[in-house]
Amino acid sequence: MKLAGLKKSFDGTCVLDGINADLPEHGLVGVAGVSGAGKSTLLRILAGLEQPDAGRVEGCPERVSVQFEDDRLFPWMDVLANVTLVGCDDAVAVELLESLGLAGKLHARVEELSGGQRRRAALARAFAFPAQVALLDEPTARLDEESASLVLDVVQRRCYDMLVVAATHDKQVIDRCSIVLQI
Repeated sequence: MKLAGLKKSFDGTCVLDGINADLPEHGLVGVAGVSGAGKSTLLRILAGLEQPDAGRVEGCPERVSVQFEDDRLFPWMDVLANVTLVGCDDAVAVELLESLGLAGKLHARVEELSGGQRRRAALARAFAFPAQVALLDEPTARLDEESASLVLDVVQRRCYDMLVVAATHDKQVIDRCSIVLQI
């Protein structure tokens, strides 16, 4: 995937100013920068949810998965149903949830989960969707160090056969990236 001169402004304020990058087919790419620098906006452009004011994204695959900064789980569904919602079978969802330390929470309702458990359930759903690219917005937000390490282990295993782009402030995430785009 190639980012060519991406620019984006909101109400006259420039958020992205000429972002250029060649992204690999697989691996972990970090998008770093201060709050308000445009990290989430860049992910939304890559997902096709925003259009750049200028520039283009070339070679973006048809199937892209997103973990938003807010978890966007359905409160009336249990954890397993939230993950299988993307069309995967129960076995795939259970394996992902177990790998993220949520084996005992498969049938828990969203309101029964801690913030960190919700974050990990949202990540499981993002990885359950069969995509060539996963876009993760602050994947370790609201996680303690042990849970963040567990999440990053899962993320790195997924990077062998897909591209994962993670917008983050977390140095632990940045340290595991093969490429870091500083915005």
